[in-house]
Amino acid sequence: MFDFTYLIIIIGILVFSPLAIIIAARTDKKTKRILRFSLLALLIIQIVSGFVNWESSSALGRSGIALAAAYPSSLLGLFFIISFVQAGLLLLREHWALVTITVLNFVNTVVFFIGVISLEKIRGIEVFSYFALGAVFAVLIGNVVSLLLVNRDKNLAQHSAI
Repeated sequence: MFDFTYLIIIIGILVFSPLAIIIAARTDKKTKRILRFSLLALLIIQIVSGFVNWESSSALGRSGIALAAAYPSSLLGLFFIISFVQAGLLLLREHWALVTITVLNFVNTVVFFIGVISLEKIRGIEVFSYFALGAVFAVLIGNVVSLLLVNRDKNLAQHSAI
C-alpha cells in the first residue's frame, strides 16, 4: 500500500501558497482583524495545549507545563512565556508589536523544537500526544499567519509572479 502523506502535503502547499500571497496582499482593516484574531486563536491553542497531557496519547502523563516545570533546561517554559508575551503584544495593535510578534513566533518555533528534543535527551521522555502535535501545528501555522499580518505591500502578488 502506498503512503500518500507527502503527496498530500505538497499539493496542500501548492494550493495554499498562492492563496496566502493573495491574503497577504490585502491590507484592509477587516482582513488584518481576521488575521489578528486567527493568530490570537493559534496562540491560545499553544497555551491551552500546555495544560493537558503531552507525554502520551493515553490519559496518564504530564502536561506540557508540568514537563516545563520539571525540566527547566528543556526550554519548554520559555516556549510558554513567549506565547504569553506574543498574546499580550497582539493587543497593542501597533506595527512594531506585530513585527516583534512575528520575530518571536519564529524564535518560539526553534525554542519549541529544542525543548521537545532536549526532553528526550535529558530523560528519555518522548513527547507525543495529540495536544503536543496541536501545539506544533499552531506554532508553525502561526509563522505564516504572523507574516501575512505584518505585510504592508499591496503589490505583493505582482512581486511574487514568476
